[in-house]
Amino acid sequence: MELYKDPVAVKKKKESISIVDLGYNSIKISTFDVYKNGQYKKQDQQQEYVQIGYNLSKANNIIKDQNIERVAKFLNKFKSELKQMKNNTVIPIATSAVRDADNGKDVVKSIKKKTGFDFNVLSGLEEGFFSYLGAQSIMRVPNAIFFDLGGGSIEIIHVQNYKIKKIICLNLGALRLSEKFVKFNENLEEESGYRQLERFLYKNMPAIDQFKIDETMRVKLVGIGGTVRTIHKFIAGIFQRPPSLPRNHIAMTKKMMDVSNDIFKRLSQEELLQIKLIDKQRSKTITAGSCVVKILMDRLGFDELLVCPTGLREGILENYLYFSMDKKHRLRKKFIGLNYDDIHSIDYSNSLTRFSAYDMKSSPFVLLGSHGDFFPKKIISARLDKIKKIKD
Repeated sequence: MELYKDPVAVKKKKESISIVDLGYNSIKISTFDVYKNGQYKKQDQQQEYVQIGYNLSKANNIIKDQNIERVAKFLNKFKSELKQMKNNTVIPIATSAVRDADNGKDVVKSIKKKTGFDFNVLSGLEEGFFSYLGAQSIMRVPNAIFFDLGGGSIEIIHVQNYKIKKIICLNLGALRLSEKFVKFNENLEEESGYRQLERFLYKNMPAIDQFKIDETMRVKLVGIGGTVRTIHKFIAGIFQRPPSLPRNHIAMTKKMMDVSNDIFKRLSQEELLQIKLIDKQRSKTITAGSCVVKILMDRLGFDELLVCPTGLREGILENYLYFSMDKKHRLRKKFIGLNYDDIHSIDYSNSLTRFSAYDMKSSPFVLLGSHGDFFPKKIISARLDKIKKIKD
């Protein structure tokens, strides 16, 4: 696929861009070399489980200072590494925890003061939109239901002929559910915890009849995010499949998903820590996360799941390049242009019903009717040498 051509074969390097993704559970930073023809290659990725959303519901929906400190400490360490890499541009984004917290605006200000990073806080609608762009940059699936499962939320995106028809955002992320249903020294089968989780998910997950699916089209189910990739890694180990994700499509069957889910729910988190195929932090959320995927496949009626190696960070990069490159580049990215051309037609819903119908405004940014916010908001980037802490 052209996206991953050897850089020797493409034009000269234009810039390096780091996407800083502050999620509910972890902060992930992907650094890309971008070439003058718009192609790019990932050069580095880092991840730290700072858990900014840890115990958010138990803390009266307030992100605590110690959670912010963990984020600031990691960002300041990473900033010095970026300077050594001679990086040019940084795009910081924040998702579920920050947007849901009652003190979210104060959290953004505090992080900026301590680190210099000014985060773009994405709505659930925007998170689903950009995750889709990142997934489609490599998947090229015209008719599908994509879902991006994170630590705090899941975004479900129905796509027909590369155009988004519907986005559903739900606060059913793996860490959020783990905090609600999982105890560290017990497995989910004890005290009927698993049945409680199943009932909760069956009640809150959408069914296939909530999407207007054209049955004549070959609709696929595509999974985005670290939980889905970890489940694939685990399945690859027990079924002796290649562990790395190829650049073309790789599928997990419903039976494989059921087997892995059955194993996870029978083990305590202490026992899950012993599985080498699952990293230690992910072991805390894999049981609830695999249950989400299993129930979603049940509710939507899919027997197969395609695993996507890209997602939100690539989507933010694709969006950045779409508006910074020339017309020739934009013509090659029709899956992006199609959605900006008709963005007001996207049907959006979530558990908090925060967004109403869109007022039609000029492309590419559309005004949300009752909130005065443009969708998708203009994502602000910054040159690394301009990022400075705010002095008291």
